[in-house]
Amino acid sequence: MRETRSICPYCGVGCGVIIESQGPQITGVRGDPDHPANFGRLCSKGASLHHTASHTVTLQTRLLQPLQRATRDAAPQAIGWDKALDLATERFARTSAAHGPDAVGFYISGQLLTEDYYVFNKLAKGLLGTNNIDTNSRLCMSSAVAGYKQTLGADAPPACYDDLRHAQCLFIIGSNTAWAHPVLFRRIEDARRSNPQLKIIVADPRRTDTAEIADLHLALQPGTDVRLLGGMLHLMQREGWLDNAYIAAHTTGLDALQPHIAECTPERVALECGVNPHDLLTAT
Repeated sequence: MRETRSICPYCGVGCGVIIESQGPQITGVRGDPDHPANFGRLCSKGASLHHTASHTVTLQTRLLQPLQRATRDAAPQAIGWDKALDLATERFARTSAAHGPDAVGFYISGQLLTEDYYVFNKLAKGLLGTNNIDTNSRLCMSSAVAGYKQTLGADAPPACYDDLRHAQCLFIIGSNTAWAHPVLFRRIEDARRSNPQLKIIVADPRRTDTAEIADLHLALQPGTDVRLLGGMLHLMQREGWLDNAYIAAHTTGLDALQPHIAECTPERVALECGVNPHDLLTAT
């Protein structure tokens, strides 16, 4: 049996895995006990990695040729590539002619190359005349990327997992870490066990498993995250909790943010976000 060290490709925690194989066939996967991201732990996704590469699964799930359903309830039948392309072309053209170009849209993969995105945009906007094209890249990570680049200057959060052991308060916003990043959540639980004074604040409209362990859950209205943060910044500034020397030395743009801060009064933010004003102050 051969063993190969690698990284789990799923959620982004970066868990180390040891892949077991016999010849060309992957036979098993286990956590790498020496990897600093997970120390041998794996969630159900990582622990089942080898099943996705098994011979039986790949034979059943890999699409080798186009399939068509004659009716919605019919079983899919294999057709040739030429027929499939002609059919797709005819359906797009007919729908666009009958209902206008905005009646069609594209939702494309987040795993394409730059040249592929260029071609898809030309097809949608140049040929069909619709702006209805989106990708998993934007829905998945582009908001985080934009936030990182505007606030930190680079697409990467400046933190490491070891910081959890030294933290006195964790603020988790818009993330159900317990489900989305289970191994990281285990490290948060470990940090709390080693430091019972650690406070956890979760801002999320839903009562998630992550919110269940929070000392304070801010169940804000969907889409009001920026308003909530503005309200917290308003309180920090009003109460004199800002380190102005640090801000002057390491940040830019606070003056431009002042009009937004001024309008984010605790009363207004509490009303718009649907949170208790006292909880807003406690979180700050």
